[in-house]
Amino acid sequence: MSRQRGAIVRKHQRYFVKYRTPEGKQKWESGFDTKAQAQARLNELLQEINQGVYIEPKTMTFGEFAEEWLESRSSIRGSTLSAYASILRQRLIPFFGKTHLSEISFEQVRRFVGELSAEVSPKTVHNTLILLRVILTGKRGASAIKRGFLRSDPTKGVELPSRLHRKIRPLSVETVWKLIDAAEELGELRRSLVFLDAYTGLRRNEILALHFSDIDWRSHELLVQRAISKRVSDDAARKWIWVLGPPKSAKSIRRVALPEDVSDLLARLRRKAQDKEGLIFRRNDGSMIDPDYFDEWLFAPVVKRAELSGIRFHDLRHFFASMLIAQGESPKYVCDQLGHATIQITFDTYGHLFPQSRKEAAAKLQDAMRQGKDKANGRSLVEGSNKTGAKRFRSRKPESGGND
Repeated sequence: MSRQRGAIVRKHQRYFVKYRTPEGKQKWESGFDTKAQAQARLNELLQEINQGVYIEPKTMTFGEFAEEWLESRSSIRGSTLSAYASILRQRLIPFFGKTHLSEISFEQVRRFVGELSAEVSPKTVHNTLILLRVILTGKRGASAIKRGFLRSDPTKGVELPSRLHRKIRPLSVETVWKLIDAAEELGELRRSLVFLDAYTGLRRNEILALHFSDIDWRSHELLVQRAISKRVSDDAARKWIWVLGPPKSAKSIRRVALPEDVSDLLARLRRKAQDKEGLIFRRNDGSMIDPDYFDEWLFAPVVKRAELSGIRFHDLRHFFASMLIAQGESPKYVCDQLGHATIQITFDTYGHLFPQSRKEAAAKLQDAMRQGKDKANGRSLVEGSNKTGAKRFRSRKPESGGND
């Protein structure tokens, strides 16, 4: 078989690679900004063909594949799947949707990142590219590479904007009481939600899933074992529905200590409830509170009544963590109470709120070094004394004419 040559064609300021498969079919690959990039890709293709390892890419657009991929992902949480769907339909499909998978190139991905970076935050850019990489080359699920639509990872080596880690600035005690007082003016439901979260730091979807049966009245603890999450609906009229399920991760299942005031609040709510073991917080008709409407329907009016701005319900969780830290609780205890998957997450989020721990660590290191120095000096003096004595003993000579 004669060696393949191929060709590079320029159209509308872009470069295309043209070659023939071992079966003689003419193929094109597009999306190269420079001739050198096109030449590098052509060399790679020709090497595969001449070595007999070439696999003809299957034809499918990114938009078609992404929709199939999304439908096939049954092993991930519904809330995560919903977030994936949002990124796909708002960011990825508008840009890559009509492009064949085999034609998605490094340059195209780089251009996409550049355009997206001008519109959204670095965090959103990172999340979007991670999803693109998972769809194209992920180890889990039927990725494009696994199904033979793609040969290599076009996202590899694409430079991303630096992520700016915003330091948490927790609410003050005075601000939290403003929220609690404002919530009380708007009704018992809002007041109870704000009060409880300030003392427990639960995630929004955890607090809305709480049951009275989750309260250990004897130990004054709250067992967090459920969360509201999304899943695909069987009803074609609604794509996503909220259901009760397990919390965010295995470490999210935890026991949170309840102060006496909080236990009293929960006891009052239980006395008024028709279902003594059911949901603690629910709509007037007894149904579960939909997180999609939580901020607008429940919490936003509280912030407005308190004449505050820019405060999220999640900020109460940060407040709870900051109070534990201010009271000198250990990082491990803070991690357990918040339900973080690892203590590293706790330090990454709240490390700047542990100023005393750094001072204490430095002081302990200094004390250990000083003690070690004292012991070392003491040993050296003893050893030096022994060596000197031995030297003196060896240097002594018998006196002449003396008796032994």
